[in-house]
Amino acid sequence: MTTVKQNLCILILMVFVNSSFAQTLKISDFRKTFNYDKSTDYKQFVSKGFILLRDTISTKQKKFKFHKQNTNEIIELTFIEDGEGSEYLSILYILPNELAYKNFIAKIPTYKFKYSKRNTRYQLPTSSYSGENIYLNGLMQINEKKYYAIKYESYKDKALSVPPDFFRTNSINDSIIKSKLDKK
Repeated sequence: MTTVKQNLCILILMVFVNSSFAQTLKISDFRKTFNYDKSTDYKQFVSKGFILLRDTISTKQKKFKFHKQNTNEIIELTFIEDGEGSEYLSILYILPNELAYKNFIAKIPTYKFKYSKRNTRYQLPTSSYSGENIYLNGLMQINEKKYYAIKYESYKDKALSVPPDFFRTNSINDSIIKSKLDKK
């Protein structure tokens, strides 16, 4: 009977340690967090136990700050839209301890990110003008407490992906001009 109690105590201790040192969010959660059409819909963060502390919404920029009380995690989300179709999402994920920070870093390669020594970041390009980056900001201090920070960025630049109407209508004229120049 005492071994059963010992095993139960060890199991409870392991669950407590894992839940107190594990981070709540994964990269897949970052990808689901923000929808420009429903910018005040934070279902992904709320479902993970985060509470909205403040928001700042302007025409082209939206900022949100979240906190999770029991794990002491902080999220600062910034979304910028330039009016021409380009979107930029930045999430600063602040973790309360080094173990959670290292655990998050260990899982980054499973999402097919590659580390770039030159750019000192993990990156995952999705096209010539779009992709995702993860920066390891490391140790930082907030209100005299030590935290570890990771910055996730997602960007979609649509400025060059679809040619303007001017180029579509004049493409025939361009090819005629080029063929005349080739003949000279």
